[in-house]
Amino acid sequence: MLRLRKSKLLPQQVSDLGAFIFVTLMIPVTYIWEVAVVSQSLFPKDSISWYFHMFFGLVVVINISGNFLGLWLVDTSTRHIMIPSAQLGQERWHYCAVCEAVSPPRAWHCSVCGVCILKREHHCMFAGYCVGHFNHRYFILFLAWMWMGVLYCTYFNSLYVWTEFGLVSPLALLKFVFPLLILMSGMDISWTQVAIFFWSVHVAALLLTSVLLVYHVRLIHKGNTTFEANRKISNYNLGWKQNWIEVLGYKWYIAVFWPFAKSKLPHNGVEWDTRETWKLEAPKNR
Repeated sequence: MLRLRKSKLLPQQVSDLGAFIFVTLMIPVTYIWEVAVVSQSLFPKDSISWYFHMFFGLVVVINISGNFLGLWLVDTSTRHIMIPSAQLGQERWHYCAVCEAVSPPRAWHCSVCGVCILKREHHCMFAGYCVGHFNHRYFILFLAWMWMGVLYCTYFNSLYVWTEFGLVSPLALLKFVFPLLILMSGMDISWTQVAIFFWSVHVAALLLTSVLLVYHVRLIHKGNTTFEANRKISNYNLGWKQNWIEVLGYKWYIAVFWPFAKSKLPHNGVEWDTRETWKLEAPKNR
């Protein structure tokens, strides 16, 4: 059973806090904008296409929100793990001087979180917490659904801006390049500029999530983490199918579409198979 964090829930760094607030505000605000403004303009209300987009948008926002909650709240630290001191000196086990405890393979200390993280991936500024063994699934699915959502929003926001305003002047180009500056400075506080602001945010989010998604999909496909890739550690590649199960769990086919589904992971975050042990042990358990 997953353990939830109960203390220091808000990000500890100013940059993390800013990113966290931005994400938590933009998810519901964007959904309201798309439902109340964009869809009303592009689709006849109560038509089949309108209902389809309402349903699809609801599925996307539930998966984005649910996976973000999992990424943010699930405790993936070594704080509650009982690790025998006899393991000190064993292969791949190491001593953390900050935590003053023995850390298992793939667990490393995060100076921001102030604790060792099981299968540490990286510190995520949007959640203000590290991605590790127990919340890795939520991170990659949050990223995937976010990418799908901003791609969807970018396309329909582009249609909305073009059909409603038909902006082609040099001044319009300036509005697209500096939407927030123009809006906040009072140079243009029209409805058009609000629409351009949402369009610009979604384009930027699409570029960011596309790069991140490709990078992390490649890492998972190779059974690797950002931390391990930077140190050229590649002992845990068990084949691409098993690598994905290691992250999404045995019930990956449910977890992909429902963030609140239980999907047991093959390992406990302390003991790991390597390529060598997997070749010897895995056939017995298949």
